[in-house]
Amino acid sequence: MSKTKDPGLGSDYRKNIKRIINEDGSYNIHRSGGVHSFRDLYKYLIELSWTVFFGWTIVTYLFINVLFAGLYMIGGVEDISGINPESNHFLNAFFFSVQTFTTVGYGFLAPVGAIAGIISTFEAFLGLLYFALITGLLYGRFSRPSSKIAFARNAIITDFDGGKALMFKIVNQRNSVLLKATANCILAIDSADRTQALSKEYHQIELQVDSIHFFPLTWTLVHKIDDSSALNGLSIAQIRDRHAELIVMIEAFDETFAQNVIEKRSFAGDQWIDGVKFKRSFSVNAKGEIELEIDKINELEQI
Repeated sequence: MSKTKDPGLGSDYRKNIKRIINEDGSYNIHRSGGVHSFRDLYKYLIELSWTVFFGWTIVTYLFINVLFAGLYMIGGVEDISGINPESNHFLNAFFFSVQTFTTVGYGFLAPVGAIAGIISTFEAFLGLLYFALITGLLYGRFSRPSSKIAFARNAIITDFDGGKALMFKIVNQRNSVLLKATANCILAIDSADRTQALSKEYHQIELQVDSIHFFPLTWTLVHKIDDSSALNGLSIAQIRDRHAELIVMIEAFDETFAQNVIEKRSFAGDQWIDGVKFKRSFSVNAKGEIELEIDKINELEQI
């Protein structure tokens, strides 16, 4: 049984803990008392989903223009030429703010008083900074390395080569070329010594094939459970009872973007199952072409 040192996740706890890494690859750790700076905000905005990011952009854009429209109203809309006295003054102030903030300047509305001139000067400067920030965020979001490697939901214990083996399955969801893919697996499990029930042991899980040159199809990774395996002699019930968590890190070179991409996942709790095997996710059509069905990666069948 190959026991490894703490890989940086901690080994001694005062209470039983949940899984260390969530199913989506995020750490199940809540930080407090850390250092917060603009770079943390940048990281937060870079990692937001596209829907939330565009929502955040629209909300801040409207909020800033509504704020400056209010300032123009306080300063007096008579300082802005071109406003129709019969129309809504706040709406006109808002449109003037948008033109100033975006530096569009249609020429119909313009500051003529000192107060409006001072406010519009600051707003134009803020607009330059705002759009520079949004442009940088868009570039950062598009250029940062990312992968779409999908993991089958379950890690299975199944018959293999006259004995048992641990298997899990991955696939590249993008139509991009991944090369030199490597896998590294660690098993985090409660100590078998009940006097140390709150102590975690870490074991390196040796895979039969831990690297492949090309990754165009699915990849089923196999760990043979023999006398040297940390899973040897453990049933699924025992694996779950000892809060076993299989932590997986996949690294590959994305030829399309010429960047290394890394994906991490873990399997824990009811994700451990036995008595099944993975269904094949690809086939050959009448033209001799391989058809990969990515949405079937989770499908299992009874042995």
